[in-house]
Amino acid sequence: MDRNQNKRRAASYLLCFTMACTLVLGITYARYRSSVTGTGTASVARVALDSKADLSSILQRMTPGDSRNIDISVSNVKDGRTSEVTQDYSIIINTTGNLPLVYELAQKNSTGAGTYVTTSTIPKSDGNSRAWSGGQMPHSENTVHEYTLTVKWPTNSTDASYADEIDKVTLTVDSKQTQNK
Repeated sequence: MDRNQNKRRAASYLLCFTMACTLVLGITYARYRSSVTGTGTASVARVALDSKADLSSILQRMTPGDSRNIDISVSNVKDGRTSEVTQDYSIIINTTGNLPLVYELAQKNSTGAGTYVTTSTIPKSDGNSRAWSGGQMPHSENTVHEYTLTVKWPTNSTDASYADEIDKVTLTVDSKQTQNK
């Protein structure tokens, strides 16, 4: 009889243990389970930036003492569509540094909205990128910023090593989306 009682007692303990585990796990699971519902909308804004500058034909056959003007326009309209985001931009000039050219950027027209880049003169290039920064195009408003880039070859830079030398000049407008102000 002792044996039967021990089996019943063991079965009772096992049943109690199972029920306790079920109760604890049920409460614990309920405590850490949560549900979240919500709705949201996403909007996508159109980005447009257009710039125009032709350097190759204008800078050909420069000699010491020459000065060439290049008109540059930066616009937030492309293919008739206006940008829906505010954009900060910089105008970057990069050369190989083979010729002693001096670059000066001047604001041509100050009627456009937004902020023009800080204009200044960049002395003889050493082959590194140089940038004029601080330009900003407003969102949803047709805007054109116009500049004149003057490229000068100083009169006193007449070294014979410049004869038949080629310098690659690249002008880039770098733009990035920014917060509307």
